[in-house]
Amino acid sequence: MKIALLLAIFSVFILFNLYIRIKTLRFYRELVQKKIQFNFKDLFSKEKWEVILKRYPAENDILNRFRVHILNTGALFLSTILFVLFLLFIFS
Repeated sequence: MKIALLLAIFSVFILFNLYIRIKTLRFYRELVQKKIQFNFKDLFSKEKWEVILKRYPAENDILNRFRVHILNTGALFLSTILFVLFLLFIFS
């Protein structure tokens, strides 16, 4: 039972990781093709993000979708790690 649960958790984790990487690379490829540049830390600062949006007004949609994707991915990753740790604590 424990082995099946661990294998299921591991499989979900791997599939989740692949999905995120593919989706992020699609966004990144589109940003590179449009020659949009910004620092990764700009994603976390609302003031700096507003400056980026003003610099590329025609690309606001893709920029905002990329930012939301990255922020949601980070939150989902942390919650997944906490969930796995919780399950391992319970079943150990």
